[in-house]
Amino acid sequence: MKFNPRFFVREALKNVRLNLLMSITAVTTTFICILVLGAAILISAHVSSLISSVRQDVTISAFFPQDASQKKMDSVRNSVENYPQVGSVKFVSKQQAYENFKKRFKDNPQVYQDLGSDFLPASLEIKLKNPKDAGVVARKLESEGFAPKDLSYPQQTINRLNRVTDYIVWGLRGATALFLAASVLLISNTIRLSIFARRKEIEVMKLVGASDSFVRTPFVIEGLVQGLVGAVIAAIAVIWANSLFVEWAHNALPFFPISGSDVSILYVLAVLVGLGAMIGVLGSYLSVRRFLRV
Repeated sequence: MKFNPRFFVREALKNVRLNLLMSITAVTTTFICILVLGAAILISAHVSSLISSVRQDVTISAFFPQDASQKKMDSVRNSVENYPQVGSVKFVSKQQAYENFKKRFKDNPQVYQDLGSDFLPASLEIKLKNPKDAGVVARKLESEGFAPKDLSYPQQTINRLNRVTDYIVWGLRGATALFLAASVLLISNTIRLSIFARRKEIEVMKLVGASDSFVRTPFVIEGLVQGLVGAVIAAIAVIWANSLFVEWAHNALPFFPISGSDVSILYVLAVLVGLGAMIGVLGSYLSVRRFLRV
């Protein structure tokens, strides 16, 4: 039989109308599946950008004991400056640390007014050439006599943030997998109902010479339409939610480098819509392959 795209599309839309309730259910489930996946992509992208921003300017603060002599501190500073991983070293005296502390709490002078100017320890602020060397430099500083509690650098925060993000993203991926299976099964069942409702018509078509691909195509298009509708709606919702989040973050979290450019809109659209199309085609193909034997 002659291939006629209009005929296939018309038949697919006809099947959707005949099983409207099941089609709406299939679209809704696909929408939820794609929405959850979109949330996972957004969270992963924004956290990765945040971690990358933190890593760009990693500074290790090494605090000397209160009773450390100036000679000892100068000796350690000279030693640290010779580390191949270190870009620069800044010595912060007790007085400088106190002045910095006062500036930070200038709106609450009661915090420091009863404290002496030497209650804060002197320290070294160490900038690295490569942020990945933070752990190596920290171990070298420990060999210089610094206790782990006297070292402050963002690697611990980065590791903690990575772990939390991994749990969230994997949880969302697990939910996506469940909704993915549900979407495929629902679309498969919807197509199965369409086949059952038109079984006599299909039998006549095959008796007059229609090939399996000719009979199968409208049902595959039907599943594709259901998957695409759910995916497109979900993709629009994800992009809209991302713009709202970025706008909120700029106002509520001004110190966090969260930007709309962290997420590639075209990439998100391609992945989400592509997955929706795949769900629809896979669900319809499985159903047709199994039940289109008349």
